[in-house]
Amino acid sequence: MNPEYVKQGEIIMRSKTLLGVTVILQIVLISCFAMIGDWISLTLHLPLPGNIIGLILLYLALKSRLLQIEHVERGGKLLLLVMPLFFVPALSGIMDYTDFMRQSGLQVLVILVISSLLTLTGSAYIVDRLARRKEEATVHE
Repeated sequence: MNPEYVKQGEIIMRSKTLLGVTVILQIVLISCFAMIGDWISLTLHLPLPGNIIGLILLYLALKSRLLQIEHVERGGKLLLLVMPLFFVPALSGIMDYTDFMRQSGLQVLVILVISSLLTLTGSAYIVDRLARRKEEATVHE
């Protein structure tokens, strides 16, 4: 075997390992914000869920530049990629409510479609506004 190929393979392996460790550490950091939010919610007996408080804290840390987006970006993208897997147990739980679904299934379906469309529209609007703001910021630099 050519020593150059071995050396290149080692470099690729190290970079993939470093990337994997980086993503894991970023997920741990995001999880720390969620746990801190849970602790605040429980300690102060707030009606707001801890994970929402954690997201607010993460947002404030990013906005105040205490934390750079690069410190959580790859881990956040991975979490978003696997997020649909978290909904599978909830959807399979519907099988326990077949009588309810027979009686009110159409109403539930209409509500799901409308709420999904509203969420999709709202998200698209926000992403569009943020993309335009980012384009304007890069033009001015």
